Amino acid sequence: MSDWKLTLEHLFSDEYRERFKKKQEERKAKLRLKQFINEVVEPAYEEIAEALGTYGRDVEIRTDKNTAVIQVLYEGKEEFYFGVKIKPYGERKFMFPVIPIRDESGQTYRAIIHLKEAKERQVEHDVTNYTRSELIDAFLFYYRRHFEWRH
Repeated sequence: MSDWKLTLEHLFSDEYRERFKKKQEERKAKLRLKQFINEVVEPAYEEIAEALGTYGRDVEIRTDKNTAVIQVLYEGKEEFYFGVKIKPYGERKFMFPVIPIRDESGQTYRAIIHLKEAKERQVEHDVTNYTRSELIDAFLFYYRRHFEWRH
């Protein structure tokens, strides 16, 4: 068989199709990680910032590849810190169906809430599949709890 026929045969092989499918899934996962920060987290933070401004709060929003933070300031001092971090996790089986975020190496990631005041007891609140509205609700839950503990 000539070389081009072997190449064509390879293109239609199950092995090639599986490898191609896996690469597509990896690209989608990498894009999904960026999309989650850009399309869910940042817009949620912007909505929160606008609303908090009516109550005399200043807000700083910072994002990078794996983290998005909203810092609420009152009279120039930090009042509340809320972040979403994309954290790597070992391969696990989950009891509830969660669409994982995976990179090209197969590493699994989760979007986890990070609270500055909770350094000694890390919050493991998984928001990987949250919508903008659900993320705002999570922010409000922790913001309210912060007020109840501090005041």
